[in-house]
Formats: sequence, C-alpha cells, structure tokens
Amino acid sequence: MPKRPLQEPTNRYSASQEGGIAMTTSVVLVDDHELIRHGLAGAFTRDDSFTVVGQAGTVAEGIAIAEAVLPDVVVIDLQLPDGSGLDLVRTVRKERKDVGLVVLTMYAGDEQIFAAMDAGASAFVGKDAPSTEVVAAARHAAVAPLSFTCAGLPEAMMRRMSS
Repeated sequence: MPKRPLQEPTNRYSASQEGGIAMTTSVVLVDDHELIRHGLAGAFTRDDSFTVVGQAGTVAEGIAIAEAVLPDVVVIDLQLPDGSGLDLVRTVRKERKDVGLVVLTMYAGDEQIFAAMDAGASAFVGKDAPSTEVVAAARHAAVAPLSFTCAGLPEAMMRRMSS
C-alpha cells in the first residue's frame, strides 16, 4: 500500500427499527470463492448492525478495496490465488491499527492460529463454524481490533506450552 495520511473510517448510518439513526459496522469480504462471499454477505445482511461495503477474490483486490472504502472490519480467507490472506492482514494492519481483521479458513490448525495472531489478526474462525460465529468474531474485531480471539486458542496454547 502506498504511504498516505492515516484516515478515519467513514461512519455509516442506517435507520434503526425504532425510527432513529443507528451506526453500522462496515465489512469487506475477501475470499476466492464467490459462493462463500455470498453466503457471508447474507449472514452479515441478516444483522442490522453490519453493512457489507465490498468484496474481493484476491489479496491485491482486498488491499485495493480496503484502501478505497476504509472498512471497520475485513474478513479474509487464508488461502487466496495470489498469496496468503496473512499478507493482506499484515499490509492492512501496518497502515491501520483501528480496523478489525478476521481470518477465515478451512485450515484451522495451531500453526495457522498462531500465524494469524502474529500477523495482527483480530480473530480466527474455521470455515466449519456457524455463520453466527463469523459475525460474532467481526463484532469483536470492530470493538477490539488489536486483541485476538479464537475458539481454539486456549487448547493451542496448552499444546504449545507442553511441547
């Protein structure tokens, strides 16, 4: 990403059910499988507190969209055609400390969990998790982008300490 002044994400507002205005969390989805992106978009659309503002299928597209729309959260597949989703995590995290970065993958082993945490991800979710878990991870990531959550982290830490 080229150097540029750090910008704050644009606030996004929507009408709440009570008739007032509610701020929503903007999300970009990065996965090389269109079916997965559409499924995730559906999960986020069902929750009024999120708005999907972009989708990408590669690391390069993900970087471009994240830079253009300044989302609150980016959900990123680990395996992408032009590189690792962790490359995207590192690039975005280097530029923005305030963005939530959720790694979503079929490969949810200890090595992947620790690699995501080391890269600067906010959350790690396996693709076998229910969509509500991905949405919950995005909610965490939006509120605490520099903390890391993963359902399997305690067990992974125990295995790492005992080896």
